[in-house]
Amino acid sequence: MPVAVIDGRPLHYVDQGCGPVVLLGSSYLWNRDMWAPQIEALSHQYRVIVPELWGHGESGPLPTRTRSLDDLARQALALLDQLHITRVNLVGLSVGGMWGARQPFDRGLPAAIKGGSAPPCP
Repeated sequence: MPVAVIDGRPLHYVDQGCGPVVLLGSSYLWNRDMWAPQIEALSHQYRVIVPELWGHGESGPLPTRTRSLDDLARQALALLDQLHITRVNLVGLSVGGMWGARQPFDRGLPAAIKGGSAPPCP
């Protein structure tokens, strides 16, 4: 499983498939396994990214500077930046939907959610 270092901590994530990107935000107390059927179905036509919540699955503990859903949203954007992804279709459940709804449209970073194009397949 790939890993990105975000705010000094390891964040593990799934990166499977090819095409337009679907970012799946997981529920509290679940790891990537909650999305297994969706990953399998979507990865035939989409590039599916599933970051594991801090302290869940293989990800490290919550970074010490993390205080809010805005921080989780910022960290998701940092992962997308590291992967050179400029456009996603966001699907979230529970806390994954909460940080997804907090994406900082008003902070000059809307390209992560709209605009841009799908990156080439690896």
